[in-house]
Amino acid sequence: MDIKDLNRSQFLLLILLIMMVTSITTATVTVTLMDQSPQAGVINTINRVIERVVPGATTTVIQIVKEPVSVDQGEQIVRAAELMAPFMVRLTQATPTGSVPLGSGFIVRNGWAVTALSNLPTGQAGIPAEIKTVTLSRTGVSVLAEVAMLDEKNSLAFLKFVPLEGFATTSPTFAEITAKSGQTSIVLSLSENHNIEIMTGLVMGVISAGNAVSSSSPITAEVIRTGSVLNDNLGGPMINLKGEVVGLGVSRGYALAAQALKLMVDQLPQS
Repeated sequence: MDIKDLNRSQFLLLILLIMMVTSITTATVTVTLMDQSPQAGVINTINRVIERVVPGATTTVIQIVKEPVSVDQGEQIVRAAELMAPFMVRLTQATPTGSVPLGSGFIVRNGWAVTALSNLPTGQAGIPAEIKTVTLSRTGVSVLAEVAMLDEKNSLAFLKFVPLEGFATTSPTFAEITAKSGQTSIVLSLSENHNIEIMTGLVMGVISAGNAVSSSSPITAEVIRTGSVLNDNLGGPMINLKGEVVGLGVSRGYALAAQALKLMVDQLPQS
């Protein structure tokens, strides 16, 4: 039958049939999976998007699901350590028989570093009170530092040095809130070959040391109890999973909380 021989009704039915077949053959469903890498170190986000294209209608994008996937805590610890690594220094004392290790410390502002005083024998982590100069070192660079200020009540030693290339000239981030019981504690130190060493544990509690930070300040130093501070990482920073300084290891099992430390750092003279 020739199309010219169709009557009006037959012609309309033919058009409807063609439109129905066209709609079925041109309808498509596109599923797109977007897998975003965890650059923030916290979550992977998976977005499933269904796009339906219907003749005669505009394209519609529907977000079906957005589900967070937790990043392993080990990765968070490594990331936090990387944020603090540029401020870390290793301490040694020159003697007629060679270099004596004194543990670790960290830069708190341009030209200033801090570490712990120690009652342990020379050669262990921490600076004995009678030492006047130490050598600060990082990979490929070292500088002589003066033991400029001692706070024997809080077991701290502040070291003044002339900044060289390779040493941080800014301050690390100090946590504004004192650590709480049950939180992860991370204490860092530098090995002999200047690699970061990490000791983790839990915050067991926070106690008041009963020592005023300064004569002009009403703030009393708080001490964090944690198993991550050992004899060989005294003077190293205690950080949280964000890489913020929450304390400084001053004796085995104890770290001076960041609030008191930050106040003392702010009172240091400019280099």
